[in-house]
Amino acid sequence: MTGTLIHCIDCNKVFNMTEWDLCTHYEWHAGEITEQEDNDREAFEQRHKNHRIEELIPVTPPISDKPYAEPLKISYFEASNGKRRFLIKRWRSTIDDPCAYEIIDGRLEIENGRLRAQTEAIKKQFMTENDSVIPEKKLNCFVRAIQEEVKDLDPDTLEVSVEGETPLISFHQLRSDCMERILTRCRDKFNRQELKLLKDFIIEHNEYDGVMTLVAEKAFSIKPAVHIDELPRTVRPAQLISRPNP
Repeated sequence: MTGTLIHCIDCNKVFNMTEWDLCTHYEWHAGEITEQEDNDREAFEQRHKNHRIEELIPVTPPISDKPYAEPLKISYFEASNGKRRFLIKRWRSTIDDPCAYEIIDGRLEIENGRLRAQTEAIKKQFMTENDSVIPEKKLNCFVRAIQEEVKDLDPDTLEVSVEGETPLISFHQLRSDCMERILTRCRDKFNRQELKLLKDFIIEHNEYDGVMTLVAEKAFSIKPAVHIDELPRTVRPAQLISRPNP
């Protein structure tokens, strides 16, 4: 998140000051382009003139169940003044509006979901690349070996290869020891040539969001707030600040 998050202590209101608050935009009117000066800060600064304000530092990235590219999504993040965490809701009503921010009661809790293999995509990709070298019925043994490996894996022990379309989805690479165990489970079902084919397939498609990467889906919820200092000692308290009014 860019900008400086300003919190009015007296009113408990939040505004994110960015370089885009004071910029020029252009409109087409009566056959001519007209220049308009914007000041998105002015209303906040006038409304909270002479109030106590402080800077809040975001301590978690914004999270939402909507795609990154969705411009009108609602997202949540936590920020701190160095003594207390605040849960902040961010949204915009129309695509032309700046983002609005609101402090709400509660705290974020993120749950790591279980990993899952892309089983149908694996079979489809393998059959496309290798035609009928290995029959589908036999290929199912390979898929079951992957599922057996995945069921007890912890997402935190695997490298994230790429994020999904939302902050709640991520793709994780199989470690080399995972690959070896999968192939070991296949040894009594496949010959040497087929095992080499399977190994090459795993390596080739174990990057980014390839079919051999594992998908982790998180979930988040808003829990009752705990008003204690939850910050690491390396986060310094924010200072009460004063900004001149134009």
